[in-house]
Amino acid sequence: MLINKVKETVRFNPFSKNKIKPSFKNKIFFLKPSKSSSQFSPVEFQNYLIKLAETRSELKQAQSLRYSVFYKEKKAKPNLSKKLIRLDYDKIDKFADHLIVIDKKKSSKNKIVGTYRLIRGDVANLFGGFYSSTEFNLVNIINNYREEQILELGRSCVHKDYRNGSIMNLLWKAIAEYVKLYDIKILMGCASFSGTDPTRYSDELSLLRQNFTLPEHLSIDSFDDNIYPVYKLNHDNSNQLRTFAKLPPLIKGYLRVGGKVSQNFYVDHKFNTIDLCVVVNTNDIDKKYKKKYLN
Repeated sequence: MLINKVKETVRFNPFSKNKIKPSFKNKIFFLKPSKSSSQFSPVEFQNYLIKLAETRSELKQAQSLRYSVFYKEKKAKPNLSKKLIRLDYDKIDKFADHLIVIDKKKSSKNKIVGTYRLIRGDVANLFGGFYSSTEFNLVNIINNYREEQILELGRSCVHKDYRNGSIMNLLWKAIAEYVKLYDIKILMGCASFSGTDPTRYSDELSLLRQNFTLPEHLSIDSFDDNIYPVYKLNHDNSNQLRTFAKLPPLIKGYLRVGGKVSQNFYVDHKFNTIDLCVVVNTNDIDKKYKKKYLN
């Protein structure tokens, strides 16, 4: 059977930096996105349409938004190909699902104002692994959950003119529907601080390590040596509240729904970020957020 031959050729390895077959490396950004989630129903809200990308054009528009946010705004370092075509793409885009929010009233050609990349574990298994596994050792997650129970979230971004919280809220409502559709138990992915100097975020990283790290049986190790003078003790509760308020919005969002983070971080110099691996058990999501998103 074809799918078994693919499995034999490309084995999923959560321990190391996964490689994809050379035949997948060229012109990834021109390939038609996955249609594996044809059961996912689009949602309309006011002038917005929330759906999975189904055409090459929609995928390229999402990649164009990602390029604008990650490379123009956040100063990631594009290679020559990305700089020329002004798209953020990688090998994972071909087999991932891409949630998009379309503003039907937007006047410009690219009407996509928000996007999130979704990679189910059974799909990642076939094509080379999760993005997170290039930076973190996921062995404890893989050993404790079946691959089809795991969903990796990544490449989250919203157009700069739409960052009032409503677009991210629509994306999370759609993710909740996706979680129910596939009976997902674990959400995970990289969430980041801007820049490559961890000492700028000593208070924030110390707070996260002290209060929000994963339990030992699910612990995730970074492939970064983490030789940075960052962590310090902090027992001042009022100061911790101020520190929490300074966390990046995406990290705060994950923590508020019950997420936990890796003990150590990974400095991604090409993407100009300091990454943590965040894990959310969907059974542990706070009741008020379950009511908001999962009902």
